[in-house]
This record gives sequence, structure tokens and C-alpha cells, in this order.
Amino acid sequence: MAAFLSRETRVRLFLAFLILVLVLVNSQSLKLSHQSRSLLEEAFSVSARAHATIIGGVVAPKVRPDMDQDTVREIAELLDRLEKEHGLRSSCILDWNVRPLVGDCQSPEGHAFDKLDRSGRRELLDQGWVMAPVQRRYDISEAEAVGYLVLGNLKDELEGSSGVLRLGIHAPALAKANRRFRTTVIYQVSALSIVLIVIILFLNSLLTPQRRLVAEARSVASKNSAKVEDEGQFLLMTFQDVVSQLKDKERQLETMHQLEKARADQSEALATDIIRSMTTGLVSLDSTRVVALINPAAEKIFGIDGVLAVGRPWSEIFQGSDELTELVNRAVREGSFTLRGQISYERKGVELIYLGVSVIPLFGAGGERRGALCLLADLTEVIQLRESLFLKENLARLGEMAAGIAHEFRNGLATILGNAKLLKDSSIEPESKMLSDALIEESLSLSRVVTEFLEFARPQQLRLEVVDLGKMAAELKSEFELRASKVGVQIKLVTHPARVEADDGLLRKAIANLLTNAIEAIAETRQPGTVTIETESDDDFGWVWVCDDGPGISENDCRQIFVPFFTCKSTGTGLGLSVVQKIAVSHNGSVELESPNRDGARFIFKIPVMHLSEQLDEWM
Repeated sequence: MAAFLSRETRVRLFLAFLILVLVLVNSQSLKLSHQSRSLLEEAFSVSARAHATIIGGVVAPKVRPDMDQDTVREIAELLDRLEKEHGLRSSCILDWNVRPLVGDCQSPEGHAFDKLDRSGRRELLDQGWVMAPVQRRYDISEAEAVGYLVLGNLKDELEGSSGVLRLGIHAPALAKANRRFRTTVIYQVSALSIVLIVIILFLNSLLTPQRRLVAEARSVASKNSAKVEDEGQFLLMTFQDVVSQLKDKERQLETMHQLEKARADQSEALATDIIRSMTTGLVSLDSTRVVALINPAAEKIFGIDGVLAVGRPWSEIFQGSDELTELVNRAVREGSFTLRGQISYERKGVELIYLGVSVIPLFGAGGERRGALCLLADLTEVIQLRESLFLKENLARLGEMAAGIAHEFRNGLATILGNAKLLKDSSIEPESKMLSDALIEESLSLSRVVTEFLEFARPQQLRLEVVDLGKMAAELKSEFELRASKVGVQIKLVTHPARVEADDGLLRKAIANLLTNAIEAIAETRQPGTVTIETESDDDFGWVWVCDDGPGISENDCRQIFVPFFTCKSTGTGLGLSVVQKIAVSHNGSVELESPNRDGARFIFKIPVMHLSEQLDEWM
């Protein structure tokens, strides 16, 4: 058949067949829609008849041709109640002469029983129920179907019947179905008409490109393809010839491209490996301060995901240092250099780190500024180690000096105390004994201060062992519970697995000092309170939190709480927190006051999970 029909003729036949299929499909769709609407009307009629039968069964025994006004009023009230219960729009009772017996039998649309023709009245007599067509059939809010039910068991319209019950039933579902059916008919007919018009008007324009394609193909066709009469086969063979020629050219270009790409890939891979392997953090910005590149070292320093950072402005990603942002802005805006600077950076809004920074502007081949390059090194551990060593050296010097002074004070106090006791034993006058007691008490108090100071200043030799922080916290809780309960303080314990290598005695003494301070702080308020001990650890550090809900520590006092002899208590020596800090530093750890406020204090004691003994400095 292809030999006798051109491609254009086949297209026309196909379109005609397609139109026929569309017409058949639309007709079947309309038929199904009409059947669906008929089934819905039938179901609505059955439901309406059920409601009418129920109402008729209630009112029929009361209806008589010779009813008095009281009976009519009673039936009307009954109809009103049943009308509301069944969700009806109206209800009334007619006699067979179209006279109203009960209720208003005229609706706004003018329905009346006498509108039924002879066949309708006969159907009503035969079946006892008839439903008139829906009025306002497309108005969902006003659509109404009127049904008529014969009251009584009739043989004909004159005997045995007490009247006809007329019900006005709200029919939104039928209105929706009618509207959908009408809309479906309009849409399908319109769509089919538009398709026919488009095909008729544009068929020629649709086939014109194909005609031109065939003409152009014949102008460049080879000898073999020019002999083919079938248009489709001819176009295919011509296309294959052209593709074959293009492939030859493509292979030549591909070979050249592969050579260039191999050179570029080698250069790019080398640059990527260099950037990825750098231990120094690197962040590259374009001229609009948008992050163009970030290497793994920089991701680790700032604690961010490089994939999420690339393509976003610098100010959105790196918000921890205004000084660093200003250096970047100056490099991009003015082309200024910053080499080997040092700044502090607040990582994730919580942790303070120290960075070594070099910010270098990037210039294009024409000298225009194209962005900036940031080189960063994390100096936090170096600075913290330097501060720790500085603190150890200061404490060691202070200890050496204080030990000598305290020794001299202790010898003098021993002499004073001994002479005071001799004076007390040899004196018989009450006033002299009172003065001796006061002298002895003050000497003992000074002796305790000197003893605590000697303990603070004396060199400490660590005896390392594996310590379970949770177990230690539980033991300290039991030890301090009685003392705490006497001043109305409750001790709570929250423990997680935490094991560190530390000096058990010194560590226990440090936590005990923090507990003592917390209990005494709450006791000064003369109000009940709670002290919470919490332990936790990760791969690097073990933590002990000691928290209380006492009066807290003022911001001015926070700067001095670890200074020896500074105290906020009337009876304190001011050495408790200094001893805690010394123990923490001797373990290469730290103790800090977190978020000081007026609602209590929260101390965190942090030491490394494991120590190498040779890294611990001996205190001299």
C-alpha cells in the first residue's frame, strides 16, 4: 500500500481515522455521563420516597376530609417537625380536587398537584408515589424536586384515600449532576469542534515542512537513495548518509578534543589535589563576595559543609568575626593585602577559636579585581597551650614564693599559739582567759588559712589512674547529702559513661570544692535549693558540671573568682576555686563558669579523657 499512497495521503487518512475515534469516544463518554445522571436521579427518587413513606405513615392516620381546625393545626405542627427532621424544604397535604388540606401547597416555582397530567395521575394511583422533574435544575442552592405520595391504601382516586402528601426536597446533588453533564457536553463538543477546525485550517501548514524536507533531501541525496520512491525510506537513507559524514567529522573533532581535555584534566586534577591536601584552610571568593571554593581544611576549621557553603555570600556563612569580614571586604573592594594576621573567631556562635589569617586579592589578566583568597590556620591549640604553660609557670613561681612566706608565718603562728596557751593556763583572771581564748582562736584561724595556702602552693605529684567520673559523682553525692539536707539543699545526679585518666584524690578534691561552694551559695539565701552534678564524655574530653540555683555570680566578680584569696563569702579563704583551677591545669584541663547570671552558677570542669604521663609537667 505504501507504493500507491504518498506520505501526505497517509497522514490525511490517519487524521480522518483519529477524528472518527474522537467522535466515538466522546459519544460514549456522553452516554456514560447520561447513565450516571439517570442512576443518581433514580437513587434520589428512592431516597425521597423512603422519607415520604415515613412521614406519610406518621400523618396518614390523622388525615380526614372533615377535619376541624385543631386537627389541621396539630397535623401542620407535626409536618413542620418531620420536615426539619428529614431536611425537607416544604411539605403539605392535598385532596384529590387539588385543594389544600394542611399547609401551604404552593412553592415559589408554582408547583401544584394539578400540574400532573392524566398519565402522571394514573401513575400516582398505580404506584402511590410520583416525583416531578427538578426545578431550577442547574442552581445548586435552589434546586428542588417535588414528590407526591398517596396517603392511605387506594383502589381509585375517590375511595379509601385520605389525600396526597406533597414534599419539596432540596436536590443539590441532582443540580451538580445536571451542571456537570451540561458542562461535559459543552466541553466535549467545543473541544471536538476546535480539533476539527485546527485540522482543517492547519493541515496544509503541518505538511509543508515535510514537503520541504523531502525536497531538500533530494537535492543532497546520494545515487542510492535518489532511486527510492517511498518518501519515508528516502528520508531515512538520506539522513543516514548525512549522519555518516557527520560522524566522520565528529571522530576527528573528538580526537582533538580528547587530547585537550586530557591536558586540562591533568592540570585540574593536580590543582584539586594540591588544594585538597593543603593543611591550611583555603576559601576563594568572587568579586561579589560569594564563596567559590572551600577546601577540607577550611571546612574543618569553621565546622561547616563545603557543598552548602559554595555559592552563598561570605556574610551568610562566616559570621563569627567582624574583623575577618572587614579584611575580606577590603581585599575585594580595595585590593589590599593582609599577611599573617591573627584574629579570634566565634565558631557556630558558641566556641571561640584563634586563627592565623592571610587575605590576598585576586586579579584578572587585565588587572581587574576578581575576588579574594583567604588562607587560614587554626592556632587555637597553640594559643591555649601557650596560655596553659604561662598559667603553670605563674602558679609555680607563686607557689615557690608563697611556700617560703607561709612557712615563716606558720613558725610565727606556732610561737604565738604556744605562748597564748601558756598564758591561758597560768592566768586565773577571767578577762585574761577571755583574751587568751580570742588570741588562740584567731591564731588557729590564721593557721588554717596558712595550711590551705601551703596546700595550694605545695608542688603536686600526679598519681594517674583510670577514674569513673559517674561513680565519683555518686560517691560525692552520698558524702554531701547529709550536710546539704541540713541547709535545705537537694543534690541531683545525672550521669553518663565517662572514664578519664587522672589523679583520683585531686580530682575528687576539685569536685568537692565546687559542691561546697554551690551548697554554701544556696545556704546564704536561706531558701531551699537544688545542686545538680552531671557527667559526660566524648572521644577527647570528660566533663563534670556542678550547677546550683542560688543567687549566682555578678559579672564583675566573674573576672576574679579564680584569683587566690578573692572570695564573696564572709568566712571564706578565697582559695577553693584557685585550688580547683590548679588541679584542672595540672591535668591539662580547664575549669570555667558558664553563662553567669542571677539565677545560679554553672561550673564546668573539663579534662582530657586519656593522658600520656610524659606530657604532664611536674609541679616544682
